[in-house]
Amino acid sequence: MHMLRMLIFVGAGAMAVMAQQNDLHVIVEVKEGCVIGGVQNHRWVAAEKFEKSVKAPLTLELYTIKNHQALTFISADEECHLGWKPQSGAELEAGIAIQSPNWNPLPRMPRAISTQDPAYVNVIRNILIGAGLKKPQVNITEGYKIDLDGDGQDEVVIVASSFQHGVSELTGVAHQTAPGDYALVLIRKIVAGKVQNIFLVKDIRRGVNEGGLPRGWHVSAIADMNGDGRMEIALYSAYHEGSSSDIFELNGTKLTAVLGCGCEH
Repeated sequence: MHMLRMLIFVGAGAMAVMAQQNDLHVIVEVKEGCVIGGVQNHRWVAAEKFEKSVKAPLTLELYTIKNHQALTFISADEECHLGWKPQSGAELEAGIAIQSPNWNPLPRMPRAISTQDPAYVNVIRNILIGAGLKKPQVNITEGYKIDLDGDGQDEVVIVASSFQHGVSELTGVAHQTAPGDYALVLIRKIVAGKVQNIFLVKDIRRGVNEGGLPRGWHVSAIADMNGDGRMEIALYSAYHEGSSSDIFELNGTKLTAVLGCGCEH
């Protein structure tokens, strides 16, 4: 009788472990069309560990800067990876799609700020002047206020760039850079009563065609993508020969790229 009870107990434990292992939430980055990774027990899981076993159709919750909706995604063989797209055929510009999240990925919503706000224009100008640019052309393309870590205090996310020859994926134009070109993506965070700039991207060109190909940057989503209560930032970038996406996690002032995918065209 004691042995039978022991066998039943072990069997139940094994089933519980299996259930935990199967609690995987697939994440698709919509602009890139890739399985960027997943979440299991609030921990990040690299896409290469499971993406070959993911079968279409896949029902996902899509989260963008503005809203969220449920969509069914299908995949098709493409040059770099399986291209995940809505079954409806709708064209989606950006977003993060999560499979069956059992948490609220949007506990707080990002609020757009004016790209012409003098305070933020001066922030970008001072960064560029501090980097050695004498008369920088300030061009903020995106800006959001959001409490990223849930401490009741807003952070500010700013995207700014200026490229003399432009940045446009696959046009054959954006393979040149000029002195004064730049791309910045940063978080403005108050730490111990003082504002700090935490850079996701800091690319400032001082010479002709230095530093590799220029990239255009865009915030795909700001959401709690792993259910830990903090908001992550999904950032998409495109350049002359390809594109990529990354998810960034901010813990205090430490910034980490936790998941990513890309494609060379």
